[in-house]
Parts: sequence; structure tokens; C-alpha cells
Amino acid sequence: MGVLRLSLLIPGARSLKDKRRVVSQFRDRLRSKKNLSVAEIGHLEDHGSAILAVASVSNDQRLLRSVLDQVAHDVGTWRGATVIDTWVEVQRPWDAGAQSQYDGFING
Repeated sequence: MGVLRLSLLIPGARSLKDKRRVVSQFRDRLRSKKNLSVAEIGHLEDHGSAILAVASVSNDQRLLRSVLDQVAHDVGTWRGATVIDTWVEVQRPWDAGAQSQYDGFING
């Protein structure tokens, strides 16, 4: 599982409606182009900025990191917002912390 957090500056937005239009376009584009899960998770009431979380699941960590890095790069080239910060975390679901969550399903 991998998560990309994108902090965006939306300079052209003068209202929440303007901001939501940009966020919606980004979200829809990522969902359709890369089959990713996308949600706005921060600065919900600030019309000039947004934080998006982009998630994907794969059993290949290198591929997952590559996909999320490419998404961060691609979004940086899109019009409507400027990427001011990115953060990527890739986890293996079988790591010790996550394994206990699955034990109940498998053994229970």
C-alpha cells in the first residue's frame, strides 16, 4: 500500500467553489488515468490551498513508489494549482504492525 500526500497552492481560486472545481478536476483526472483513490484531506475551508491524499495498492513496492513519484511529477505539470510539497509512504501489508490486523481474518 502506498500513499502520496500533495500540498497544493491554488492561486486562481477566489472562493471555495473555484477551489473545489480545481480539486475535482485533479481528483477525477487521477482516478480515471491511473485508477487511484484520491481524497481532499486538508485545508478544506481554505480557498487558496488543498491537501490531497492519493492511495494505491500493489504487491510490488518499487512499482508502487514509481507510480506515486510519477503522479507527483505529473500533477506538478498540470494547470490550476502549484505543488508546494509532496510526501510518499510505501508499506508492506505483511509488516509486523499490519500483520496483526490480518491475523483475525485468516485465523479467526
